[in-house]
Amino acid sequence: MSVIRTGMIIGLLLALIVGSVSAQDEEATEGAPTFVASPYGVYVTTQGNVSLRLGPGTAFERLTVVPAATTLAAVGRTPDTSWIQVEFEDQRGWMASRYLVWSGNVAALPVSAVDELPVVRLGILGRIGSNTRLFDNSFRPVAGVAVEAGTVEITGRLGQGRYIWLQVNYRGALYWVRSWEIDYDADYSRVIDIAYLFPYSRIVGGVRADISETSNRLASIEGIWTNIANGGAASCLARDQPRIALRRVPDADIRREPRFAPVIAALDAAVLDINATVSAFNQACARPSDQFFLTEDEVREALARLQDARRNLLLAQSLIVSLGVRDPLLGNTSGN
Repeated sequence: MSVIRTGMIIGLLLALIVGSVSAQDEEATEGAPTFVASPYGVYVTTQGNVSLRLGPGTAFERLTVVPAATTLAAVGRTPDTSWIQVEFEDQRGWMASRYLVWSGNVAALPVSAVDELPVVRLGILGRIGSNTRLFDNSFRPVAGVAVEAGTVEITGRLGQGRYIWLQVNYRGALYWVRSWEIDYDADYSRVIDIAYLFPYSRIVGGVRADISETSNRLASIEGIWTNIANGGAASCLARDQPRIALRRVPDADIRREPRFAPVIAALDAAVLDINATVSAFNQACARPSDQFFLTEDEVREALARLQDARRNLLLAQSLIVSLGVRDPLLGNTSGN
């Protein structure tokens, strides 16, 4: 077995991480679909051959199978957006959202049941009082709407924890309320998190996910180089270690929210250093079999870059904690 070594050779078998993407094994129907405009400006595209069902669930009859890469008008959703109601070839049906990508404001889709037949579905309910304040989609107080105490359906959320925004359906219209002004017993986390629509919240979520992924990747490649530095070896069965992909947060969002520039700079620097050490390991494994070794200088350089990466990740984590509590959508711009 070929190994990368510095001194005495100690075999170290590394588990290969293989990501898998689930796919549906369904046959597509023939014929080109008829495109219909969405009244809500929301469209979904199938990522494989996807079942169109009479209702939001696999227990409902399969109407047909929609071919991959088909774009359809979306007209409804379940409260948690796990199923999307669409128009396809002059019929209305439901698709599992995990097989779709979409454009537009999915939260604008009405939370609906099936038009064609009566169904029972889970509603995430809350109780408002006459003093509960309603807010519009810009989070401004709504004037001219008399609020009466009663039960409303919770259809969306912004944030995590106790103090968040909740979207409710009040008399057929969607409004926002503060979580402490509505009583609810159900698990609100089952409704859609609408943070992805807002740049600030979208950046916070994306950076947190990137930091988590980068930290995991750092631990993996750091273990390889540390073992080599200690006189051990790393199996080239683990060659072609994956580099970290591009970050989730696009530059366009950073330009709109320049206060995130320092955290992005720290995160990008960490990724650059980690990827450099991944490339160095892969290149060593690609050498001829009689040159399967690393010099002490190469190992020291890799460990130094990984140490810099760890410092930058700690900096990014510290910054995003501070910025996260200042999310204006959560009603806090001071961090207090």
